[in-house]
Amino acid sequence: MNFSAIRWSLIFLVLFGIINSSNVVAQQESKSNKFREREATDDSAGYPNLDENELLNTQCPRNLELRWQTEVSSSIYATPLIADINSDGKLDIVVPSFVHYLEVLEGSDGDKLPGWPAYHQSTVHASPLLYDIDKDGVREIALATYNGEVLFFRASGYLMSDKLVVPRRRVRKNWFEGLNPDPVDRSHPDVDDQLLVQEAAEMNLVPRTKKESSVPDIPSSGGNPVMINVSSLNVDRKNDGIEKSNLEIAKSMNVSLDAGSISDVMNTSSVNEGSKNESQESSNLSKIVTNSSDNTVSNDNTVNVENGAINSSSTNGLDSNMKTENRQNSRRRLLEETSFKGAGDGSENVQTATVENDNALEAEADSSFDLFRGSDELADEYNYDYDDYVDENMWGDEDWTESQHETVEDYVDIDSHILSTPVIADIDNDGVSEMVVAVSYFFDRDYYDKPENAKDLGGIDIGKYVAGGIVAFNLDTKQVKWTANLDLSTDSSKFRAYIYSSPSVVDLDNDGNLDILIGTSFGLFYVLDHHGKVRDNFPLEMAEIQGAVVAGDINDDGKIELVSADVHGNVAAWNAQGKEIWETHVKSLIPQGPVIGDVDGDGHTDIVVPTISGNIYVLNGKDGKHVRPYPYRTHGRIMNQVLLVDLSKRGEKKKGLTIVTTSFDGYLYLIDGPTSCADVVDIGETSYSMVLADNVDGGDDLDLIVTTMNGNVFCFSTPSPHHVLKAWRSAYQGRNNVASRYNREGIYVLPSHRNFRDEEGKNFWVEFEIVDAYRHPSGTQAPYNVTITLLVPGNFQGERSIKQNKIYDSPGKYRMKLPTVGVRTTGTVLIEMVDSNGLSFSDEFSLTFHMYYYKLLKWLVILPMLGMFGILVILRPQEAVPLPSFSRNTDL
Repeated sequence: MNFSAIRWSLIFLVLFGIINSSNVVAQQESKSNKFREREATDDSAGYPNLDENELLNTQCPRNLELRWQTEVSSSIYATPLIADINSDGKLDIVVPSFVHYLEVLEGSDGDKLPGWPAYHQSTVHASPLLYDIDKDGVREIALATYNGEVLFFRASGYLMSDKLVVPRRRVRKNWFEGLNPDPVDRSHPDVDDQLLVQEAAEMNLVPRTKKESSVPDIPSSGGNPVMINVSSLNVDRKNDGIEKSNLEIAKSMNVSLDAGSISDVMNTSSVNEGSKNESQESSNLSKIVTNSSDNTVSNDNTVNVENGAINSSSTNGLDSNMKTENRQNSRRRLLEETSFKGAGDGSENVQTATVENDNALEAEADSSFDLFRGSDELADEYNYDYDDYVDENMWGDEDWTESQHETVEDYVDIDSHILSTPVIADIDNDGVSEMVVAVSYFFDRDYYDKPENAKDLGGIDIGKYVAGGIVAFNLDTKQVKWTANLDLSTDSSKFRAYIYSSPSVVDLDNDGNLDILIGTSFGLFYVLDHHGKVRDNFPLEMAEIQGAVVAGDINDDGKIELVSADVHGNVAAWNAQGKEIWETHVKSLIPQGPVIGDVDGDGHTDIVVPTISGNIYVLNGKDGKHVRPYPYRTHGRIMNQVLLVDLSKRGEKKKGLTIVTTSFDGYLYLIDGPTSCADVVDIGETSYSMVLADNVDGGDDLDLIVTTMNGNVFCFSTPSPHHVLKAWRSAYQGRNNVASRYNREGIYVLPSHRNFRDEEGKNFWVEFEIVDAYRHPSGTQAPYNVTITLLVPGNFQGERSIKQNKIYDSPGKYRMKLPTVGVRTTGTVLIEMVDSNGLSFSDEFSLTFHMYYYKLLKWLVILPMLGMFGILVILRPQEAVPLPSFSRNTDL
């Protein structure tokens, strides 16, 4: 009996030892995250010497011509917008200059439209959008500003009183007290890890609680009470020990509950269910789930963020002056000279990227700058004086001011800031559009360095409060619809909670509602549903994410994939459920989201990734492998999203696309996709914004719009014929499309129906074509939901927005009938197609109604008068005849 007991005891000890050792190994493996362990090693290598002769003597010239050039009021960080803002049939360029001004240029010659520029008090990191906020049939220009407001400007340049204001985020004043020295402790990601339970108990971070509890009502930043219910998501783990484990892990990971939560009681559930592979286990993060009565999602992780446009936990020598300009620099024109540490360590053949070149230019290269020097011959045509368009009296108070902070004991309201472009879409399919805004919450140091501003905060340490979140506005009511609070951090920790990337929206589960994709500086990739709730299996963990997460069919299987990239040079593809498809490492910081298209013309989708090392990578969409002969090496940082466009000349049958981008070496690059042969244009300036493409000057060729940090806007014409699907009018081509559309997928109005014209009668037809021709053998993305909207301004008394909708089952040419309006006015026709994956494609054109009738009346009045005058001229005497004389003296 004793021997049997001893034997079973030994067996139990052996099994326990095996299980324990396997747990230790699993813990050691889970301590690391492959994405965070890697380094962007190429960023410390500097740049090769620039051989201008070799660069300019290209074997594949693109024959670009400068059409016009205009200077705006300050540097241009955000990508402009190409649109017909006043429905006159001519394209305009909406330019968000960094400081104080929104400007609109005529596409034909670069002149500034009457009434522009329009003044505002803030700075701008976001691109402009179009939306009819007051339902008058005319789309206004929406501009998200640094100080947390979305402003609306009429086509005349008038700043409307309507605006959206992002509310502050309320957190506990002492939320950061008792934090673990490592604020991002993921060494024990499994919520059942008993070792973590023991560590948390020893640190006395969280009091043990009952299996289920609730928290008293607390005031939110909006004054509404928030009830946080704690309930377990681990339905298969019922015992109290597991529940206590959940609570203690939440605190030991330094995850702070938002909205001034009195109790830090919360639940976590592991994203890793044991069935995930090892790589997925290292990338998935335990999720914090709270249910609140106001649909506010709180997932506040202690992270670390800096006020920087390049916010990396490890930038490998990247100089600190690559910060986001969140301070008020009046009329800033030039980017300060920047360099890499590696460039100054005595390395040979290393040249740092700067705005200017100290070496003298050769005569031929020097003559190419004559146009930009403002010669006397071209002064009137190309040069514009800033003072001619700016009335200094309209400035008023030049500095923006924060509203007074509400004093609430034990809580802090953190200021809201917008550092990326919002997206407009009907995310919940209720017929009302929402604006989804990525918000960074922090206290601006330059602003609160002033004692008169700092006294409003009551002496708090402003560096302890950095947060990120998503805010959805109902654009009918102009009120906040819901808020999803994401990360929370201090400003001195390794990872910080800013959000620099724009949100993307796409239908991942085909339920008719749009999901929201967002990457944060904490290195988390979130997917939220249309209510702002974090979806299952998300967030996913990488290094700091600065570029947008993109959605598209990258492996031609007919399904949506998600692609994210981080500052350590990692690029990863995921399916809609968050499972990794492939990942690769390009060894350099990636500042912008990737772009999708068939670069080399082989019939398969590729992914183009820009880096600050100057390399442009092309990856195979199926497996992430490098497409040769890439990467292409420029001689400076690439800070902008690249443009993929077909620049084939008339009659030229050529496969593949052209990669168009600027670099910090001062050149505009046009790289042939199949061969990587490049042509360059020496613009002598640097740029953060994407190159745009469309026929802006009214000709029949494709034009390129380039904007720079010096505040210059260039329009280059190409010999490539224009096609609507070649155009790239904004960075995201609507709301979620970062793929080249030409010969791929899209919708456009046929040329015969998009010409600027006058319509009479009762109805008119709009003929369009649906294109979907690149997926083989998976087929098309039917059905296609097509909506045509007629916006009618002026004195029309009926509905200002007239819509027609129809679903089509295959690509091809179709037409829809729209009613004309019975008044003399202009109109804009918008056409949008949404495919089975929820990807959106759009086109638009302008027209007039009954304008020719009034012109006819004018001629009916003038023509009779002209006819009578003509008759009098014709019947006048041809020769002088003497008058009859009655005198008898004929000799006289």
